[in-house]
Amino acid sequence: MWGRRRRELPDHDEVEAIIDAGVTLAATLSTAERSGLHALVLELLSSKRWEAVGAIELTDEVLVTVAANAALPILELGSGVYRNVASILVQPGTRLSHGVRAGPSVGVVSDEPMPVVGEATPNQGPISVSWAQARADSLHPQEGRNVVIHELAHKIDMADGYTDGTPPLSGTAAKRWHALLADELERAEVRASDAALRPYAFTNPAEFFAVATETFFCTPAVLRDAKPDLYEALGAFYGQDPAARVLPESPGNSPSTSPR
Repeated sequence: MWGRRRRELPDHDEVEAIIDAGVTLAATLSTAERSGLHALVLELLSSKRWEAVGAIELTDEVLVTVAANAALPILELGSGVYRNVASILVQPGTRLSHGVRAGPSVGVVSDEPMPVVGEATPNQGPISVSWAQARADSLHPQEGRNVVIHELAHKIDMADGYTDGTPPLSGTAAKRWHALLADELERAEVRASDAALRPYAFTNPAEFFAVATETFFCTPAVLRDAKPDLYEALGAFYGQDPAARVLPESPGNSPSTSPR
C-alpha cells in the first residue's frame, strides 16, 4: 500500500532490472537466494504502507530499491520478523532532528540538532529513510553502511518490546549474545578490531546491534576477520554467511576496511 492509494506492483522484469542496476549486494546471491529476494520485495511492497515525506515521488526505482535492501537480512528469517513495521516513510534527503538523544560518545547525551538519514520508532511505528542515502548505500556496500538495514535492525531489536540491542533469541543463544554485548560495550579500552565498526556502534547496545548488522551484510569479510565471535553470532541469528559470497569486481566495488 502506498499512502492512501493502492497501486499495481511492478512486473517481474522491472523488479529484476531495478535490483540489477541499484542493489549491488544482490549480485552476490545464489539463484535460490535471488528468487527469495524477489518474492520478499513483492511481499514488502504489498504488505507495508509506503509514504513519501517531502518532495519525493515513490517511483518503482525508489520502492524496489528500498524493499530489496530491507529484504536482504530476512532471506532466511522471513517477513514475520518485520511484523511491527507498519509503514516505511521515504524522504528525499537529510532532515534535522531535535531533542535529547544518546551521543556523541558513550555515557553522554546531546540536545544539539542532528542531521538524520533514518529513524525507527517503537511498537507499530514506522521507519523512515533518506532516499539519497539509501541509494548511495545500496550502490556502494563497500563503505560498510546501509541505512535501510540499520533502521530495520532497530525494529528487529524492538520486536520484544525493548530497545536493548538484543534480537529475538532464547536459551543459549541469548546468553551468548548478552555476554558478547557486555564484552564489547562494558570496557574502557579500544581494540584494534573496533575499526571494523563505525564508532557510533559503541554509543549503546541498540546502536551496536544496528551497526553490526549493516556491517555484517555490507563488509562481512572485514567483520569476520576482525570480530569472529560477533560475526558467528550474527550469522547464527540471520541464518546467512555473507562473507562466503563473492562481490563482482568493478571500479566502484574495491575492498574497503574503513567504514564511514
